[in-house]
Amino acid sequence: MNYDEFDAEYRRVLGVADELHTDVLARGIERLRVLADGLANVAERRKADNGIAMLEDILGYDEQPAASPAMAEAERAHTLASADGGTDEERIARAEAGMAEIARIAQTADPSQRTGILALNESLHMLILALRSDVPGNG
Repeated sequence: MNYDEFDAEYRRVLGVADELHTDVLARGIERLRVLADGLANVAERRKADNGIAMLEDILGYDEQPAASPAMAEAERAHTLASADGGTDEERIARAEAGMAEIARIAQTADPSQRTGILALNESLHMLILALRSDVPGNG
């Protein structure tokens, strides 16, 4: 096998990688691995392996677990709490309410997720501090 043959197959798989079901992409990667192993030139084989590694990264994106229901709920609360509209006082009140909601969600979440959920409050706290410095009389 020569590198041009490998490259043609690699480009074909790469071109449709984002459209393929995970299992089909995995089989395509396996085929490419077999083809790469048949390359005699070490530099070409290394180049082929690098391309395969990139495809494996794409495959890894599909394997990322979806956010848990608790994390998704906390992220929604964070999005609402950090919205731009309103006066500084309204935004502070909304951010404080969001922090309380996120803390409530964390209390009922799986213990392994609590730290990640509570970390969402850090940016809300920073927002509150920034907004308070803008409110007259809080200088």
